[in-house]
Amino acid sequence: MAFLRRLLFYAIGIGLGILIVLAFFGDRDFDYAYGPQARVKKNFRTKPVDSTSLVQPLLDMSRDSIYFKAVVDARVAFGSSEPRKEPCGEFLLKFSHDSYAYKMVLENCDTVRVLSLEKDID
Repeated sequence: MAFLRRLLFYAIGIGLGILIVLAFFGDRDFDYAYGPQARVKKNFRTKPVDSTSLVQPLLDMSRDSIYFKAVVDARVAFGSSEPRKEPCGEFLLKFSHDSYAYKMVLENCDTVRVLSLEKDID
């Protein structure tokens, strides 16, 4: 009988602990951006985009746009980027869309600006 009583107290404690954790932390969306690629792309996804700088009609803000594809799936070319450029850093993103390779240069200030978009012939 002592074992069943201890098991009951254990189950009540686990249940209360789970409820307290859910009450404090709730339903959160965790985004683990530990590497440099992930941190830069997360920064571009979370900042507002200066829509006056969109260089082509393909760069609308819909989920199927070339801008969204670049920010989500691109590879940041740190060798060709200038992250410490004053006043705002510039990053080169390389990605493929509709079987073409593209290069996009983004300026990282308070808002993100698209400086150029061109097909990559390298």
